Amino acid sequence: MTEPNHSFLHDLFLKHAHEVSAFIRGRWPREPDVDDIMQESFLRLSQVPNPETILNPRAFLFTTASNMAVDRHRRRKTRERYIEPDADFEKLANDPLSPDRHSEAQQALEHFTQWLDELPELHRHAFVLYRIEGCPHAEIAVRLGISVSTSERYVKCAMHHIGLRFNALHG
Repeated sequence: MTEPNHSFLHDLFLKHAHEVSAFIRGRWPREPDVDDIMQESFLRLSQVPNPETILNPRAFLFTTASNMAVDRHRRRKTRERYIEPDADFEKLANDPLSPDRHSEAQQALEHFTQWLDELPELHRHAFVLYRIEGCPHAEIAVRLGISVSTSERYVKCAMHHIGLRFNALHG
């Protein structure tokens, strides 16, 4: 990292670190990894080839932190939904799901994950919040810092993309 770039990032950190942390805590009060999110946001900014050319680095930091918090929340909720610490492994072994059906389900999940990853970040977040977590568009708008109509448009675009990919695979 060059000295001017280092100074730029250092100054930004001193100026906005507390503000970004407060923003994350305010939006996601139960988020346990606020400091990690804040630091990773600055790390992502440092990976931009010339971060000092970003027109609004503060907005970049806030958007990045917001997206990362949504990603962490989504992953945590998914893990909580599918991982049971007291799972009865014998019951799982006797699950009526045949190996072929299990393999098909695994492939379907992998395809769906790939299709989600192909979406622009905000489209993906809006879709996951709406279709998987059941959030209303008004809440999505607040969480992602977008309008309600933009949230609706992002979800519609994501559903269209996933539908096209599904039809191409199964059509």
